[in-house]
Amino acid sequence: MREVSKVNASVVLCTHNRASRLSRALGSLSDLDLPAGLDWELIVVDNNSTDDTRAIVERVAAESRLPCRYLFEAHPGKSFALNAGVAQALGQVLIFTDDDVTFDPGWLRALLAAFDASDYAGVGGQIVPVWPGPPPRWYSETGPYRLRAAVVRYQFDAAGPVSLPPYGANMAYRREMFERYGLFRTDIGPGPLGVMRGEDSEFGLRVLAGGERVVYVPSAIVYHPVEPERMQLRYFEHFYYGVGRMQVRAFPLPPGTARWLGIPRYLFRALPQHLLQWLTSLNPRARAFHRLSSWEALGSMLEAWKLRRQ
Repeated sequence: MREVSKVNASVVLCTHNRASRLSRALGSLSDLDLPAGLDWELIVVDNNSTDDTRAIVERVAAESRLPCRYLFEAHPGKSFALNAGVAQALGQVLIFTDDDVTFDPGWLRALLAAFDASDYAGVGGQIVPVWPGPPPRWYSETGPYRLRAAVVRYQFDAAGPVSLPPYGANMAYRREMFERYGLFRTDIGPGPLGVMRGEDSEFGLRVLAGGERVVYVPSAIVYHPVEPERMQLRYFEHFYYGVGRMQVRAFPLPPGTARWLGIPRYLFRALPQHLLQWLTSLNPRARAFHRLSSWEALGSMLEAWKLRRQ
């Protein structure tokens, strides 16, 4: 007989107007390979959807073996939905995932085994991007022109403690981490404007800054589809712009940082440098890197100026 996890868990999945993708994710969750008697629940937080999200969740709750609960959060913004899920969750461990992923059958068992085996505060599982075709020529995941995770990937060479916090598609924390370090910040994260990013990383960095340990478990796998629009530079531009905004808002610079109109002075050097290298480089990966870095710098500059006005 397989051992039952000693940890009871709540899986929080937030969604907004993505009923068809949600249905696929819930079907994948129904196929998880779980020990008999495992104490867990699935909370689907509907962030003010106008499609048939509720009907899909209620049908799954009635017809499948998933211990599924539906929760409606009217305030738009993913952080509000995440916090609503945290407030309603009953588990000792809170696990977070997305509405557009599919799951390895051993996903949940692998996450919980990490908590059973140690006193880790958090666990990050492997996120594998599923490309619809070859990546664009300008895209790079390694080397000097490595791009940020607009295409969601969380992978390391081996299991073990990490300094890079896990991403929201596949992360878990003990409940007391939210009691100790607070909830997800509602002034960052995807929302009605769709450009601010990083509520998951910001929370994880708070936990790590508190001296807690977070571990990477490669056997806890989710598969994240790369939609065709995510293969376009325009999508990456929006992503980098949002990252630039988030960094200024979530991680203020030390007092005394030289500024002009509230904007850190170094950004007035960084932006033209990236623009010049974007326009003059013949390497498609270098051009993409500096093009997107220009958008990130611009997002930081405009957010810093806005915060000064506020």
